[in-house]
Amino acid sequence: MNTETGRYVVIGEHFYQPPRKATHRRAEGYGTDPTGIDWNSRIAQECYIPQIKQGTLARASFDFYATMRAEMRQIAPEQTNQLREAMHLRGVGDPFLHVLLPDLNTRDKSILINAGRIAFQNETGFAPQWLWVPETALDNDVLAVAKRSGYKGVLCAPEQVNSDGESSNRPIKIPVHDNGDMLVLPFDRPVSSSLAFDQKTNADEYAQNVIIPRLIRLPMSKPLIAWTDGETFGHHVRFADKFLGWLLENSLPEAGVAVLGINEISDVWEESDYSPGELRQRTAWSCPHGNLQRWHGTCGCHDGDQAQWKESFSHSLDLFNTRVSAVLDAELPTSWAVELSEQFVTAFEYKGAANTDMALLAAKASALAAQTSCGTFFGDPQTSGRINILFARQAAEHLRDAQYGQVADELMRELSEGMSSGVDQHTRLPLSEIFGDLLRLD
Repeated sequence: MNTETGRYVVIGEHFYQPPRKATHRRAEGYGTDPTGIDWNSRIAQECYIPQIKQGTLARASFDFYATMRAEMRQIAPEQTNQLREAMHLRGVGDPFLHVLLPDLNTRDKSILINAGRIAFQNETGFAPQWLWVPETALDNDVLAVAKRSGYKGVLCAPEQVNSDGESSNRPIKIPVHDNGDMLVLPFDRPVSSSLAFDQKTNADEYAQNVIIPRLIRLPMSKPLIAWTDGETFGHHVRFADKFLGWLLENSLPEAGVAVLGINEISDVWEESDYSPGELRQRTAWSCPHGNLQRWHGTCGCHDGDQAQWKESFSHSLDLFNTRVSAVLDAELPTSWAVELSEQFVTAFEYKGAANTDMALLAAKASALAAQTSCGTFFGDPQTSGRINILFARQAAEHLRDAQYGQVADELMRELSEGMSSGVDQHTRLPLSEIFGDLLRLD
């Protein structure tokens, strides 16, 4: 049945896989996956490339993290221009690395948010308006930094915002210090969860039975915004990329629903759609409990795992990053953070050489990568934890190139000692033993 709604939807995808390989010549031989699978290439083949080829990214809205875009230029160079063109029209900015921003100090937040925005603009010629932060993890300082960087707003889950009435699909104005308001845009939880977890077989029925009943509850000027992991479509669920393509190209338009790009959304809002509110600090779309507990200790968000090891893991890497910053503060001009944002791609991909300034910037870029959220997302440290330790090891190698070999040795020794207090509940082994090959400098 064709329903003429005259309504709007924004269907968004979050595309991200962590960088799993080091670039420094003394660290590039280490693997990060226990099974030896090249997950980034496999997921690109199953999910990213098919969606780009069939034009899905010309209709969906999406964030596609900078590190994975760089890998796509190697995996699928023939799709690079299509991805870049889609980013220009429908892309959302990212902070380059998938690090929980509330865990960082203001300077580190600024480095990553600005680095991601610069990389996006260099690739597309377009400054992104909206920002998708890792795990949608937010605090007021993230909002303030994003506003200073030039963003209009950030996306998040409705559970992360307190406002009058339902917050889903509504632009929320949140004060940011003395710099006015920042827009926070919560997606629609029921439809987003359905896209993630429900069956994806008949797109026409899905439009009629899931999206339109939720959509008609909204004012005419307020689009429904749904967002979920892009890997759902083709990797987690085989053939779901075909379902999504049909939904966007046929099912929704034939039902009278226009599929907007995220950058068009403010054109249809009315003044009454905006609402004041406040942010629930240190929450995320996959953990609404506060203090980002899923990544720092035991939390029911991951099957109730007793993951006390996460506290030692995250705390040790945070100290490591802080110590690396202290080296740069002592050695480089005070403007080094701005320089790193502007040269982040070069620093992150640096293969190592005796150029002291660039080696130090590369050490800092790797120390930030060592705080990626992937390592403590799961209950088992061996699922993704080697990624974090590999980039800490790479940071130490860059410090050695910059003639800070003694500091590098001290940092890796301190990191190993910190990891020794964390014990994997599955193997009963300390983290220092699990990651021992990476923690020992040659």
